[in-house]
Amino acid sequence: MASVSIVRLLARRFLTGKKRNNFLSFISAISLFGVALGVAALVTVMGVMEGFESELRSVITGTHSHVVLYSNRHLISNRFELMERIKTIAPEIEAISPYIFSEVMLAHGSRVAGSMLEGIEESSAKEATQLTQHIVGGIYPKNSEGEEMPTIILGSALAETLGAKVGDEIRVISPFFEADAMAPKTKNFRLASVMATGMYEYDSKYSLITAYEASDFFSLPSAGASALKIKTADASTSWKVAEKLKNQLGYPYVARDWTELNHNLLYAIRLQKAVIFVILTAIVVVAAFNIMSTLVMMMSEKKKEMSILKAMGMSPKQSARVFVMVGFIIGASGALAGICLGLILCLILSKTRFIQLPPDVYFISYLPVDVHLPTLVLIGASAIFVAFVATLYPSWRVAAESPVEGLRYE
Repeated sequence: MASVSIVRLLARRFLTGKKRNNFLSFISAISLFGVALGVAALVTVMGVMEGFESELRSVITGTHSHVVLYSNRHLISNRFELMERIKTIAPEIEAISPYIFSEVMLAHGSRVAGSMLEGIEESSAKEATQLTQHIVGGIYPKNSEGEEMPTIILGSALAETLGAKVGDEIRVISPFFEADAMAPKTKNFRLASVMATGMYEYDSKYSLITAYEASDFFSLPSAGASALKIKTADASTSWKVAEKLKNQLGYPYVARDWTELNHNLLYAIRLQKAVIFVILTAIVVVAAFNIMSTLVMMMSEKKKEMSILKAMGMSPKQSARVFVMVGFIIGASGALAGICLGLILCLILSKTRFIQLPPDVYFISYLPVDVHLPTLVLIGASAIFVAFVATLYPSWRVAAESPVEGLRYE
């Protein structure tokens, strides 16, 4: 314990220094600032990348739920029976929402745009998805009653493309021709509200009507559905439910979880996170070289003192620990300061959202931030490890040097 206290005392004295050694204290502060800057950059950028991933996950699972089950025969004809069977196969399923979808053309005035039209059931959709959180005003589409026109919901970007406002009439044009006419089937809907998910891919393509209106428009049986949206107890393990349904149901049914449906996008984000982490760690490595140069200069400045201590009985291992402790203090202090600075920057970004992104390029229109504790631990541990590696050469030189060398010219 005495040797440990001596090592700590010397490390603290070497860092603070006397007035005539203010230069050593200054370059030590520069080294600490370099580590802090690198760690802050890592925390901020990784927070943005994880926020981007979390936001995409939230929008994807909130819109399409965790698992989508469909039939290779284009239509699920017995959805009620199938839903009961699915619940017995996977009890961890929390909700199932059948829906009908097809690509259509939407027209408003002289403007035309393509859309993925979905027919949803309000009650089951609220349980299996988070659509209510994205629909402005929370107004779901309604069926036609008497002379009342059925309603439709458009993605915010899609409504902007059409130049449509709430209350306007939207003409839906089916790509399939009617049996008794050489013209595509059309039907007018009234725009009830818009859907703003924050993800451009959905907001620019998707439109919603009721499942009843969709069945009527596409001439489908009342018990039919294009696919089922399935919500599981845990989104991270939804792939297990998808595999179970594939194995138990067999052909013609296919179950795919949200990670499989968006594999390329999620893989690209994970790859970017790994590359950015490696690149920005280079800043910490540069700061580690500053730590090494600081220790070398400190070793030269304190050569006489260390030689005297060795002559008085300090072991080479203890002398090496002094400089390892100095480097560790610089690295740990820099890592802690960098994490605090990075968290402050992340808080500013998340609260202000002053950085806007082109949604047609980056899928979302703002810079999301989400900081995870394991990431902070990894960044801090990496910075301390790099700082520790930087102390190995100076501490080895101090341990290997004979006390006679330090006192020869004194």
